[in-house]
Amino acid sequence: MNTSLTLDERLRPAGKTAAAFEAFTQAVWTQPRIPAPLLELCRLLIARMHQADGERSAGKVPVDAAKKAAVLAGDWSDAALFTAGERAALDLAELYAIEPDTITDDAAAAVISHFGDAGLVTLIEALGVIDGRIRLALLFNAMEDK
Repeated sequence: MNTSLTLDERLRPAGKTAAAFEAFTQAVWTQPRIPAPLLELCRLLIARMHQADGERSAGKVPVDAAKKAAVLAGDWSDAALFTAGERAALDLAELYAIEPDTITDDAAAAVISHFGDAGLVTLIEALGVIDGRIRLALLFNAMEDK
């Protein structure tokens, strides 16, 4: 399966439709409750879990290089360089990528303790957009392989 192209590269020929989809997804990155660099780490975690190679490099938000490397290696949960809030968000993102129904009350409470109730809702909504984009990129790549 060709997983090297990003969703943006796949959608570019769609012109105005692609631009509208991009404008929609930009709201995830500009909301005030969850920092964009943390969302980028969540995006990288989900891309790694889905083996979406192209999406690993599709980020538009700069992040700490050591944190990025730890997430891409799957070593984030024990790495001391992450704050408790970052670990809570990444834990929830990992559960979301496996299956949203696997998100535990404890995982949700950990996010709430750092980002509040609105932060939990924002994170879950953002993860839906991020996961959806990655899965759509994988679908387009799989269709090309047939």
